[in-house]
Amino acid sequence: MDKESASRVAEDMADLWGPQGIGEMRKENKRLREERKDAWAEIEELKRQVEKLRRSGEKKRGRSPKESRASSVSASEQGNRRSWGGLAVNTLARSPTDRIITQSLPVPTRRIGKGDIVGFGLNGVTIHRTGLTSNTNNLVVRDFGYNAGGWRIDQHVRLVGDTTGDGYGDIIGFGNAGVFVSRNSGDSFSPCSLVLGSFGLNAGWGVDKHVRYVADLRKKGYVDIIGFGDSGVFVSLNNGNGTFAPARPVLNDFAINAGGWKLNRHLRLLADVNGDRILDIVAFGEHNVFVALGKGDGTFSSPSAVINDLTYSSGGWRIDKHPRTVADLTGDGRADIIGFGHAGVYVALNNGDGTFQAPNLVINDFGAVAGGWQVDKHPRFVADVNGDGHGDIVGFGDGGVYVAIGNGDGTFQAPRLVISDFGYQAGGWRVDKHPRFVVDLTGNGAADVIGFGNDAVWVSYNDGKGNFGPVQPLTQEFCANRNLTFEIQ
Repeated sequence: MDKESASRVAEDMADLWGPQGIGEMRKENKRLREERKDAWAEIEELKRQVEKLRRSGEKKRGRSPKESRASSVSASEQGNRRSWGGLAVNTLARSPTDRIITQSLPVPTRRIGKGDIVGFGLNGVTIHRTGLTSNTNNLVVRDFGYNAGGWRIDQHVRLVGDTTGDGYGDIIGFGNAGVFVSRNSGDSFSPCSLVLGSFGLNAGWGVDKHVRYVADLRKKGYVDIIGFGDSGVFVSLNNGNGTFAPARPVLNDFAINAGGWKLNRHLRLLADVNGDRILDIVAFGEHNVFVALGKGDGTFSSPSAVINDLTYSSGGWRIDKHPRTVADLTGDGRADIIGFGHAGVYVALNNGDGTFQAPNLVINDFGAVAGGWQVDKHPRFVADVNGDGHGDIVGFGDGGVYVAIGNGDGTFQAPRLVISDFGYQAGGWRVDKHPRFVVDLTGNGAADVIGFGNDAVWVSYNDGKGNFGPVQPLTQEFCANRNLTFEIQ
């Protein structure tokens, strides 16, 4: 385009949008260029990881580079089609908590992406889009709220998940009559509708007795429904269009009347423990940790005891004292087990096939005795804060936020204070009033810190290397005095 044509285009744009509109468009274009740059940086990092793993595999197998590359191409062509240079990358650059679903964090977050805030308030569902150039809060669904629909935290579970495979998170609620969904079209949400007459309060499902999740159990790209009920595990498969098949029993275990499982003693989680990208059940029972491998069709193999520790009667672990979770600490695409005990942090590394090594004490901190950490005062998470794909420990202590960087082998560096805020004493943050999360808000692949305070939502952005910036307000919409519950999507 010559100079004269460019001037005419600029004049036409000024007439159409005005100076302010042009300025906003330029800001948006700049943001898109930055996102593209970040995406290319991520691609280059993935390529480096692929090359590193390829060379490591060559050394272990004693192959020449040519032989190794040919073998890898064959595996890629038969499996996951997303690849660079013929090398499959379906297990690379994953989040330490990728597709891991727990009772405390039932909505998984992506390693790389700009997390949005979803709040369930008095009048419905409000969303804050962090990826937009201007911070906006929109009431998107006039339902699923305390007044709008009569939803209650002690009776109804509300989650976010993609029910149609279009890449957008839909609102999913377990109400009185069953499962309700409001579908996201990308710019608006459909009215709330009943999609399944199971898993609801009227059918005997209660928040105080049963665990319910939405999760992709078959690698289809959309969520199914799984519930741990009175007599076992029940699954309702997604038909692919946001409707669901009738719930059916898939496992006669992990339930109140099938194994004696109770919410105040036992944990039931979902994670991939054998590297096939299919979610498995990981359950902390009375005497053992059990694993039931997912078959990829919504059913599971019979449970196997994998650890005789980290449970109520084996080790004296208590839900109100000792948080336990699963996360990939080594970067092999398989979940390891982490427990915050009396003496500190214990890790049971995955052997690669869904069995685990015995737990080892890896940090003399973050524990009930070692450091004085308490469940009702100090949230603790596992997230990637330096972008290396390995799980790090993030704890909200008395004096602020502490981080222990993972070494990639299940051990950690010494904890260090990274933010003098968001703590019990440093800022006056309380577990029962002020939710705090560790999630990527900027798209750089490293988790930021976000907290919902009394009068505002506060954030500390990560520079991508584990260094956190000053605490700053994000929005006043979701503060503690507005009576909302939250999900980060």
